[in-house]
Amino acid sequence: MHYLKEEATQKIPVWRMIAAPLKDIEKRAGRWAKSLGDVKVIDGETMVGGGSLPGGSLPTKLVAIGGGSKKVQSISRQLRLSEVPVIGRIEKDRLLLDPRTVLPEEDEIVLKALHEVIG
Repeated sequence: MHYLKEEATQKIPVWRMIAAPLKDIEKRAGRWAKSLGDVKVIDGETMVGGGSLPGGSLPTKLVAIGGGSKKVQSISRQLRLSEVPVIGRIEKDRLLLDPRTVLPEEDEIVLKALHEVIG
């Protein structure tokens, strides 16, 4: 029904994520980084459909948590096992979190889980 009313980018979560302007993603990533402390915001790509859409990627801003391979693996595991699981990806000994894959109204839930794991 939302498609017929041309409301998909406002009402359907995945389309909201896809349609989010990069400047909004950057602002949210910066807020996450400021809240967490010793992390960086870096340029990245989001694979649309979890990589199932050929050639489907969007520019994004990623929150990069460093600290070495073992530490990053441990943080990633603890986040996956959180009350509300937080899923990131590990590249170059950094845990990468993509605000584009989280609805803005869920930011505080994700930040709470992150603070519980990394302090």
